[in-house]
Amino acid sequence: PDLKLIVMSATLDAEPVAAYLGDAPIVRVPGRLFPIEVDHRPRRHDRDVVDQVVDELTSVLRGQSNDGDVLVFLPGVGEINSAIASSQTLARESDLLLLPLHGSLPNNEQLRALQPAKQRKVIFATNIAETSLTIDGVTCVIDAGLHRMAGFDARRGMDTLSLSRISQASASQRAGRAGRTRPGRAIRLWSAKEHNELPAFDLPELSRVDLAPTVLALHAWGCADPREFSFFQPPPPHMLSAAERLLFLLGALDSAKNGKLTDLGRAMLAFPAHPRLARLLLAADAMGMRGTGAQIAALLSEKDILRDSIPRETKSAFRTPKDRADSDIEIRLQILNENRFDDRIDRTALAQVRRAIEQYNSPSWYSGRGEVGRVLGESDVIGKLIALAYPDRICRIRDRAVRTGTMVGGGGVKMGAESAVVDAEFFVAVDARHTPAAARAESIVRIASRVAREWLDELFPQSIRRETTAEFDSQRQRVIGVSRVYYLDLLLDEQLNAPVEDETASRVLAEALAPRAIELISRDERAANFIARLELLRLNASELDWPALDGPQLVEIIAEACHGRRAVADVSTADLLDALRSRLVYPLDRKFEDFAPETIAVPTGNRLRLTYSRGDKPRLAVRLQELFGMAATPRICNGRVPVLLELLGPNYRPVQVTDDLASFWKNTYPQVRKDLRARYPKHSWPEDPLTAPPISKGRPTK
Repeated sequence: PDLKLIVMSATLDAEPVAAYLGDAPIVRVPGRLFPIEVDHRPRRHDRDVVDQVVDELTSVLRGQSNDGDVLVFLPGVGEINSAIASSQTLARESDLLLLPLHGSLPNNEQLRALQPAKQRKVIFATNIAETSLTIDGVTCVIDAGLHRMAGFDARRGMDTLSLSRISQASASQRAGRAGRTRPGRAIRLWSAKEHNELPAFDLPELSRVDLAPTVLALHAWGCADPREFSFFQPPPPHMLSAAERLLFLLGALDSAKNGKLTDLGRAMLAFPAHPRLARLLLAADAMGMRGTGAQIAALLSEKDILRDSIPRETKSAFRTPKDRADSDIEIRLQILNENRFDDRIDRTALAQVRRAIEQYNSPSWYSGRGEVGRVLGESDVIGKLIALAYPDRICRIRDRAVRTGTMVGGGGVKMGAESAVVDAEFFVAVDARHTPAAARAESIVRIASRVAREWLDELFPQSIRRETTAEFDSQRQRVIGVSRVYYLDLLLDEQLNAPVEDETASRVLAEALAPRAIELISRDERAANFIARLELLRLNASELDWPALDGPQLVEIIAEACHGRRAVADVSTADLLDALRSRLVYPLDRKFEDFAPETIAVPTGNRLRLTYSRGDKPRLAVRLQELFGMAATPRICNGRVPVLLELLGPNYRPVQVTDDLASFWKNTYPQVRKDLRARYPKHSWPEDPLTAPPISKGRPTK
């Protein structure tokens, strides 16, 4: 009853929070803010933001307003260092003190930026200076309008850091830094129109960060389903699912959705650290290596002790402590324990890691009274501890030449040049950086650790899946058995030529060949002819219920032909033709031969084979002289479809193609007769072909 909760913020939209807290009273404290002149100076997007910031700074310092300090907002440490380097000449001209301000600086250097100085100060800051801090003497703010926003890629299970535009609330806070002690000026490197298009507030942290610690805490409070918790602003469902999935892999929950808290999960709650680190520390303690666990946890939780960027003059000499290693973390452990110092090592980060080690070694974190234990264990122990903390970031090398791989979940990774893990087939992507704007790009792995294949069976038996499948090998054109072992969805082992039952092999072969049914049937002239005849009848004799040999029907036909077979070569066209004919039940089988005959009689008495093609008229290649006496074009399909006559000369080469024989005799034959008579004078070329006897002499026998 005597507890009162006060929610305080300079930018928060108070009404929704008050309503959420049961219509709590709102107290507004306007504070003291001097007038601020806001100028919009839209920057050119083809120019580097640092260059334009330096230009605006030069303009401010050389203008009429020459008193008061300047606060410059930039998105990150890299831009800050670049801006300071580019402003050195200006600093000498104007007697300026150029100071950085960001979270990676030691406390004394941060205080230097905040405290008064004899020289005029220009402070280059990240959004650490956006709220809370009052920097006496600042009268001008130059705002690049950008920040790096921490996020979480739930699909890949990794943190992200993306460059994005700030919100209107952030812009107001930044501008307000110029009016805390006297009137000031804010220069925004974007237009007033762009300002109106900015989001009102930043995306809530709960909607963009790793929720595993939150979900674990909810389970500890008795909330079995975090989706039912009364959040002020509920996080996206997929973020909650990602957190549950990770906690299941860590062993904190007994299933990946709506799971219950395990004994291991309850033990992890005793550690005021991310569940990944709690899992690692518990495992290290069980191995009697609490000291090693504390050091690894500190290295994983704090800023990297090896700098991203190395001074140019020493870069070639300090790529990594050694060219090849089983684990980049092991390299950092060596640095910790050897007290080694060189230009690569970030001493501030090193000090932060040492403080974290003391915390992780605190006896109050552990249920037992065990000692700190050994430090710097064997490489295998280090590797196993890291794998236990990152079960969702196990990777397999895909291309050793270019050092690319595939991570659990299917995401692509590429080893960074600074990683010394060169020879591992399986590894943990400890520090993997992904740019959300490049959704399909590979994540860059700066820090990795080798994983032995057998460790996965030892550490994660519940996540190992074995399956044997029958598959169609397109190169060998046959069904083979494939035995595979997976860790979650990551392929670990694959063996070909596993045994496959005959029935399964036939089914898989039929499924593979079904889309190629027409192609396979077309390999045999008789089968292809049959399909074309049936298609002709479906179009021109539709009153009869002709079967549709496509889709399911063709699949059935292929399945029949594949029965007892394992390879394409074993499927004969005779089997296919028999399967096709079996679809014509009485009386369709007789009508089929009547309406679409294989052969047709000509006046000489010969029966000549018709050629059927899908989508075309049936064709009859016949010597012109065999048709003497035939007045009209022969027709099939109960007289509905004329046959396309390919009229041949004595040399069996076409002289005319027609489906109107009567018109040919009347209009074209006289000229054809004249030409052929001159070339073949010994043959009969009557003036009236309708009354002349047909001639079959000279026709080759078949």
